[in-house]
Amino acid sequence: MKSYVFPLSALSCVLRLFAPVPQSLYSVLFFFPLLLKRLSLPYTSFPLILACLVAGAVSTASPRAAQAVVGWISTCNYSHTLKDDPIVFPKMPGASHLHDFVGNMTTDAFSTLASLDAGGTTCAQAEDGSAYWIPATYQNGVHRTPSATSKNALFYYRRGAVHTDTPIRPFPPGLRFVYGNMHAASPAENPGIGQGRIYWKCGGGSSTHLTAPPTSCPGENLISLVFVLPQCWNGTTLDSPDHASHMTYTVSGRCPATHPVALPQITAYWRIPTGSTVGTITYASGPYYTAHMDFFNSWDKTALQTLVTECINASVDCGVNPTP
Repeated sequence: MKSYVFPLSALSCVLRLFAPVPQSLYSVLFFFPLLLKRLSLPYTSFPLILACLVAGAVSTASPRAAQAVVGWISTCNYSHTLKDDPIVFPKMPGASHLHDFVGNMTTDAFSTLASLDAGGTTCAQAEDGSAYWIPATYQNGVHRTPSATSKNALFYYRRGAVHTDTPIRPFPPGLRFVYGNMHAASPAENPGIGQGRIYWKCGGGSSTHLTAPPTSCPGENLISLVFVLPQCWNGTTLDSPDHASHMTYTVSGRCPATHPVALPQITAYWRIPTGSTVGTITYASGPYYTAHMDFFNSWDKTALQTLVTECINASVDCGVNPTP
């Protein structure tokens, strides 16, 4: 009996340092010899039982914590500003409110998948020819482009809320959608704000998520507008009449039957240079609660498949702007 007490105590300490094992298992390890004696089990059964305990404890650790950084980050810089929107107002130049575009350098009212595929990109990954845009940002009435820091906009491609037993598929070529309500008359009419899927931050780091733009950011010189985009696709249409309903979010870690295809989840960080005294932020679409974002996929198909397979589905953090 005594020969097991010290090794078990030592093992408990080692596991505490190096493994995500629940607190309850540490107690089991200390009292394991007594348990064997009470159950009249031979000490030779110790290795098998202990292995089962450790495996079970580790397997029940939070899968979301393990997936927090699985995927990659694509960084893109400001490209141009136009009163165009090829999703909402295709082939209607000047029909939209003003937008700031990053990524594809040719995005305009006439953009198609073919034209975007042929266009250049401001993204550090040449394979990311996608078009990303938001309504022009105004600070106290002055237009501020998303051009703060050397990386103006960051797009985190992650597994999101989808359970790890569900494979993620790459975005289909030409998929496009709008997230957020540009016509909102109050924060309540742009549900993403209340749901934490549209928020603002002081600076570009891990500061507090805010439900409205800050008026002051001491010690910072920029604010970030953040969107956590939907990742469940209906699997049939690249767009929809409202430019939104073909996409939705997971329910309890699964894509719903109406939108069964799990795609990467993009969390977009738009960095706006404001200085520490921010004042009032509005958008070309109206007050802050009209914030919205458009995405038009034009990734190189082979490169995107490689990144999804080798990063997200392989549970690997591929870092910033990896080479496919």
